Amino acid sequence: MLPSKYRIHAGLILVALLIIFLPQFTERPDKEKAEAAAAAADKFLQLVDADQFAASWQAAAPLLREKVSEADWVAQLRRTREITGPVVERSQKSMTYSTSAKDSPEGEYILIIFDTSFKGKSGATESLTVMLDQNQAWRVAGYFIK
Repeated sequence: MLPSKYRIHAGLILVALLIIFLPQFTERPDKEKAEAAAAAADKFLQLVDADQFAASWQAAAPLLREKVSEADWVAQLRRTREITGPVVERSQKSMTYSTSAKDSPEGEYILIIFDTSFKGKSGATESLTVMLDQNQAWRVAGYFIK
C-alpha cells in the first residue's frame, strides 16, 4: 500500500492517463461500423484506381455530390492521377469515428487514412471521410490526397 502522501500523486497520474487515453478509445468505431465503412471505402477506391471517376462520383454520398459537380470531380481526379500515376501500394494507417465533420451536418462519420505509394508519388496520404447516409448506407463523402 502506498503511503498517504503518495496516494494523491498516484490518483492524479491515473486521472491524467484517463484524460489522455480515453478519447482515443471513444473515437474508434465499433466493429460493424468499421467493417461497413471500410467496405464502402474499398469499393470507392477500386473505382478511382480503375479510372472510373464518374462511377466513383455516382457511388459517393449525396453530401459530396451536392458540393462537387460530376464534371469537376472527374476533371480533378483525372489531373491528380496524371501526376501521381497508379497506386503501387496502399495500407490503412488509422480509422476514427465522429458525429460531426467540418462544414457537414451532424451524423456518423468515419475518417480512414491510408499510407499510399503511387508510381509518380511515394509517401502520399489518402484521406477518406465515409458517412452513414439517409438510407443507412456508408458512402464516401470526402477524398483527399496529400
